[in-house]
Amino acid sequence: MNKKILISLSVIAAVAALAIGGTVAYFSDTETSAGNTFTAGSIDLKVDNTCYYNGQPMSECTWTLKDLTVEKFFDFTDLKPGDWGEDTVSMHVYNNDAWACVTFKNLVSADNTCTEPESAVDPDGTTCGPNGELDENLYFVFWADDRDNIWETNEPILMQGPASDVLGGKTYPIADTTFSIAGDPGTALTGDKDYYIGKAWCFGDMSIGGNGAITCDGEPVDNASQSDSLKGDIIFYAEQARNNPGFVCGQR
Repeated sequence: MNKKILISLSVIAAVAALAIGGTVAYFSDTETSAGNTFTAGSIDLKVDNTCYYNGQPMSECTWTLKDLTVEKFFDFTDLKPGDWGEDTVSMHVYNNDAWACVTFKNLVSADNTCTEPESAVDPDGTTCGPNGELDENLYFVFWADDRDNIWETNEPILMQGPASDVLGGKTYPIADTTFSIAGDPGTALTGDKDYYIGKAWCFGDMSIGGNGAITCDGEPVDNASQSDSLKGDIIFYAEQARNNPGFVCGQR
């Protein structure tokens, strides 16, 4: 009798073990998406410049593509009427398409000293100051260039005129919804592509021929500009184009 009971208990225990084991034997599958990440993109504007003064290359205002720190597009200290300069600026926006603009700020036109020939003709009288006249006699033109440093009739002009009219406090589009050197208005600069801007200046009257030749006539400049100076900042900036429709330089 006891033996039968023991056998029965053993069978019950075995069945219980099977029942318990069966409760965890489900079909299953697992899928894991590991390391999900969001990383912000970047825009890095770099600028280079090739500079000529009276037709001669100038190392002082020529540099390779870089972030600007102490570089100057213009740094001339002994101008004479009839002097002129010509540059090609290269702009490169790394990684993403972007709108681009150029701003001229902190323009200071100073008289500095008052020489005897200057005092005789200066519009501010015999003291010559405080305003300088150099900004009225420096003529500028900037255009979209194809890298040959020669203005051609199919190349759009960004701005032109005497510094007193076209520089201080002014912002101009390089690429926005109103104007673009990259194509039709509203065409952003393509990331990782070079774009070129030609610029020229003249201490006197400037003219640009149909063949792109730039001439500078210093004869109209009188002694009122003697010892005067013009100083200011040139700021290039870029802003993302994606998800940024309707961007217009100078409106933000």
